[in-house]
Amino acid sequence: MIRGERIYLRGIERDDLNRCHDWMSDPGLRATLAQRYPMSLAREADWVERATRGQDTSEMNFAICLLEDDRHVGNCGLIAIDRDNRAATLGILIGEADFRGRGLGEDAVRTLCRFAFDEMDLHKIRLDVYSINPGAMRTYERVGFRSEGILREDVYRAGRRIDVVRMGLLRGELKPPSRPPAGSPAGRANRKSATRKRTPPKR
Repeated sequence: MIRGERIYLRGIERDDLNRCHDWMSDPGLRATLAQRYPMSLAREADWVERATRGQDTSEMNFAICLLEDDRHVGNCGLIAIDRDNRAATLGILIGEADFRGRGLGEDAVRTLCRFAFDEMDLHKIRLDVYSINPGAMRTYERVGFRSEGILREDVYRAGRRIDVVRMGLLRGELKPPSRPPAGSPAGRANRKSATRKRTPPKR
């Protein structure tokens, strides 16, 4: 287990198959991913089997789970791992729609990058993000990623050409969380402190 603030990363298991297949059948989610078309159950099963067995040494895939109840809410991983140049490409998805926009993706990206730098001795992590997804870009920037260039009109989605923003993070650029997560002890303490500050003084 690779522990984050509110999530932990674990290996992909065969029991994750149906959940992962459901996520890849969500057109709204796929619109933000390189995977354009729905994936068949058989093809998803092949991916899960490869991830479970670790057959491809050029990639590592993880399930994103909540620390509070072990719920599997998404996946992330590193692909195109280049041991010679100590670099890799990061990918992530939060599959459970109810858990998007809660900072879990940021936590997972930061946790995965820390593992890549500290345990895999990588020097650089790169990723691509569509220009129509500014929320994701802000998330990556909070972790420490910087824009390294724009691939103009590089993909075609929903009847229009879309720019792809290439981002990179070097070892030593990883940023800590800007504030304690809401569910953490520090976050709860901050909320209590804020509540006390809003209490009107006694007369």
